[in-house]
Amino acid sequence: MRPLQMSKIGVNISQRRKRLNMTQEELSNRADISTNYVSRLERGEIDHIRAETLFNIAKGLNTTMEDLIDDSINEDHVFGYYQTKLINTLGNIDNDTAEGLAKSILNLLSSDIRINKTSK
Repeated sequence: MRPLQMSKIGVNISQRRKRLNMTQEELSNRADISTNYVSRLERGEIDHIRAETLFNIAKGLNTTMEDLIDDSINEDHVFGYYQTKLINTLGNIDNDTAEGLAKSILNLLSSDIRINKTSK
């Protein structure tokens, strides 16, 4: 699989896990993989995945491999790579720090500072 497809799979896994109010640790226990692997997969840092691993993740998320691979997910609910990375980063630090960072980002967005559009 190309990395772009793996990034999409990571986003699908992250969204499904969050819809189930499941932590990365809970998913890692259900799929018999490390929490670090789940985190890296969701951030799009994994270039390939074994079918058995994807099957175990799908089973842990009460879904199918096809649903995790599917590119036809409603794009209105799919975050881009950097949005997903930011959300995951905020979710992996203590709440006070995450809240402060989120507030700073929102202040930046509402300021007159011009933000350059960049592509990955």
